[in-house]
Amino acid sequence: MPLWFDHFRLVAPWYDRIFCFLDPTRLHQLLALPAAGWALDAGGGTGRVTQTLRQAVGAVVVVDESAGMLRQARRKDLPVVQGELERLPFGDGVFARILMVDTFHHLRDQQQAAAELLRVLSPQGRLVLEEQNVERFSIRLTALAEKMALMRSHFRPPPLVQRMFEEAGGHVHLVRDGINFWAVVEKT
Repeated sequence: MPLWFDHFRLVAPWYDRIFCFLDPTRLHQLLALPAAGWALDAGGGTGRVTQTLRQAVGAVVVVDESAGMLRQARRKDLPVVQGELERLPFGDGVFARILMVDTFHHLRDQQQAAAELLRVLSPQGRLVLEEQNVERFSIRLTALAEKMALMRSHFRPPPLVQRMFEEAGGHVHLVRDGINFWAVVEKT
């Protein structure tokens, strides 16, 4: 039983309507899809993004801590695993592609999660992370609101996220896009 309150369990039934994933084109480009092999949606919740990958990879799995969110993903016939990104229940080098959309700031130990994600990424694999850019004033307000809601959010500026993945053994290319940024990570 986690020591934090599972806000996502409460919003899970309505999450996809509140936070729709509009156009997967950019994500598919950054992930270099199509690709053979397994893909992992790290912190993928309801599978709202995972659904867009089904035809572009060999197979896909969603991993998330929230049982409520995963219940919604199962309703979409997505394979799911409940677990923490800081301790992934997968072998080394299993995934050809890993995506993480709007999740990194929710993790307890971001450095450990970066190391775990690179551990399960295959040698020629690619990890793409999308996060809100806390360097933007509007995102600082979002970060404050999440703190006030007692969420365990820790928004990091893009260069710090880049450094975490580089220290874990990745080569990182940052792409800034409005209020968001993408970190495209490959193993070195």
